[in-house]
Amino acid sequence: MERIVYEQDGTSWAVIRLRLDDGDVATAVGDLAPVFEGERLQIDGSWVDDARFGRQFRADKSVSVRPTDEEAVERYLASGVVPGIGPEIAARIVKCFGEKTLEVFDDAPEKLLSVRGIGKVLLHRIKERWGEQAAERSTRMFLQGLGLGPFLINKILRAWGKDSEERVRENPYALAASGEIPGIGFRRADEIARQFPKWGAETDARARAGVLHVLDDQATHGHCFVPYERLIRVACELLGVDDEDVVRRAVGGLLDDGDLVSELLDDDEVAALSPKGSSEAEDDPTAEDGHRAVYRRAFLEAERRVARRLLKIAATPAANGKLGAFSEDRAAKAVEWVEDQLGVELGSDQRNAVGVALSQKVLLFTGGPGTGKTTLIDAIVRCGLAVSARIALAAPTGRAAKRLSEATGHASMTIHRLLDYRPHDGGFGRSMASPLEADMVIVDEASMIDLFLMDALVSAVPPRAVLVLVGDADQLPPVGPGAVLRDLLASEALPTVRLTEIYRQARRSLIVRNAHRINQGELPEGMEGMEGMETWDEDVLRDFYFIGEEDADRAREIALALVSERIPARFGLNAMSDVQVVAPMHRGKAGVSRLNLTLQQRLNDVSGGRAVGDYMLRPGDRVIQQRNDYDREVFNGDVGRVASAEAQGSLAVLFDGRRVEYDQKAARHLSLAYAISIHKSQGSEYPAVVVLLLTEHYPMLQRNLLYTALTRAKKLAVLVGSRRAVRRAVANAAPLRRCTRLARRLSARPTLPGSSS
Repeated sequence: MERIVYEQDGTSWAVIRLRLDDGDVATAVGDLAPVFEGERLQIDGSWVDDARFGRQFRADKSVSVRPTDEEAVERYLASGVVPGIGPEIAARIVKCFGEKTLEVFDDAPEKLLSVRGIGKVLLHRIKERWGEQAAERSTRMFLQGLGLGPFLINKILRAWGKDSEERVRENPYALAASGEIPGIGFRRADEIARQFPKWGAETDARARAGVLHVLDDQATHGHCFVPYERLIRVACELLGVDDEDVVRRAVGGLLDDGDLVSELLDDDEVAALSPKGSSEAEDDPTAEDGHRAVYRRAFLEAERRVARRLLKIAATPAANGKLGAFSEDRAAKAVEWVEDQLGVELGSDQRNAVGVALSQKVLLFTGGPGTGKTTLIDAIVRCGLAVSARIALAAPTGRAAKRLSEATGHASMTIHRLLDYRPHDGGFGRSMASPLEADMVIVDEASMIDLFLMDALVSAVPPRAVLVLVGDADQLPPVGPGAVLRDLLASEALPTVRLTEIYRQARRSLIVRNAHRINQGELPEGMEGMEGMETWDEDVLRDFYFIGEEDADRAREIALALVSERIPARFGLNAMSDVQVVAPMHRGKAGVSRLNLTLQQRLNDVSGGRAVGDYMLRPGDRVIQQRNDYDREVFNGDVGRVASAEAQGSLAVLFDGRRVEYDQKAARHLSLAYAISIHKSQGSEYPAVVVLLLTEHYPMLQRNLLYTALTRAKKLAVLVGSRRAVRRAVANAAPLRRCTRLARRLSARPTLPGSSS
């Protein structure tokens, strides 16, 4: 290896220059690191012709081979492989020992004391580091022999260090079950385990790993627990075993060890969670087993804490009489006062909600578009400020928090920032031990809050404070586990106001009317009469259009034309900043990934840029932050514009005029945002939204998905796609029920006063 051209921070990806055995020089790219100059590498892969960088060898696998000739050994030692040995000392060592240099390091390191510049302190450092390297090289060779590439090997070594080989040999399934090594799931661990004779198909360790994998996989679909019989059945399918007793024993062992916990389900819960026509509970030898909910311990404890904490806040008398303790008369006067302040007459349900917020400790209010949720939040904030209450406003995403600030004129932030998230340890600075300094906490877009975020939030709310949760229960559930807002509403245990009145201005909007039609199981108004682009030639502009197209390729081309030409020309909107394309899935001809590439080509076909993930980011590109980055103060869902993007230099993004610099590691959490998933759009609003809905999206076609997509639009929504897909989405009102018991835990307590529906 001649030199390292580039190493991607925090990964094994590198660009290196190689001198081949025939003397030619070549460039290799791929999962190669860590590598050192002078090393010999055996690399498997293929030659590719890169449009920008020319001919390269794309590495699939690489194995380090120790250098043998004196020149290579010298360069190897001088590359920094051993701290304290630079080019000068490396040259002296090789001059002294020649081709036997590395043998001296292995077998007789004391001989190095004869080299000028090496004393006892440096020798000790050399021996220590060389021993570590020898062990690491041995471990790498072992892991490579199991079929693992450098990327995963580096992850294992970072997690387990010098114990890596021992731990893999002891239990290969720990690679998946420990949760310490992202990227290795049960199936990959199973492939590795099968290379060891003692790990047969029916071993207890394998069965336990399979059970834990099922629970973790179900959690990615929103479930907090899995019914016992469903767990047994799915785990047997995963493991490929016919003997259910193998899995039952594994579950029993995990329960005994405390890794899992279980609770008895009520009969109505069993019925609700069982697939139609099945009798999961009856298949088990004992009724008790059949009626069990099996949890990972953390999920059960989180549910219990959320229920307990909410009920405690609701039952705690308000301190100092600022909020949560207004008399009925005082609350009524506050409503009249805030109407004067806003210059509007609140609806009856809005007036009721303000009164409940001022007289109760916990309030849930929910409603669809046009029902005045934002006006209501503004009214409650004004009432709070009028009595000098300390108010904390928050939302799950940066975009939603920004909208909340703009609507109320009061500072808002993400829930993570409100709770002082500590990314390095995954905890929060605010908790029961260090609660929020607030008299009222108002959280918008509460439908997006998963179980663990709600656990952190309610733990940080002081019992004296008022907690107001606002959201649209008909939107998509959170990406993470749980269905918190739906569970809170279903429990009927907390004061609740449901906003149902659509206000006059909103009633004029086809977007609003059609959103409510979809929510009621009806097709969008006028859809059957909209046959294509000809409706755009009407004199009167609408705020909703449907363009029917069954073919995915043609639908994608229509979307491209809408964004780049038709919408800017007809509505005067900016294609780069005002129009957002959304789709249900990332894959497919009309998926987010394909749409982003084609939209980028159409809207920003400039040269240069930086390769990030699956995309080439170029100056001017619209990008979205995919994870919270607290060091840079950018958050999941924030959308910005690339300011500079150099191949191996600067990458900077403008977020609302603020320039943020990215290194390669941080840039991995950026994606093109000309098109985003409907799930990712939740919590945001855009001047114009183009929604693609086709039969290729069949697994995702649900009423709440279409409803969520449509309600992202403020001025214009264009639905492009298949009538069959739209009908399927509208008709499918019963998405898979999430397995949670939060509602049951809340409703087991006496219902608090103040509820309204």
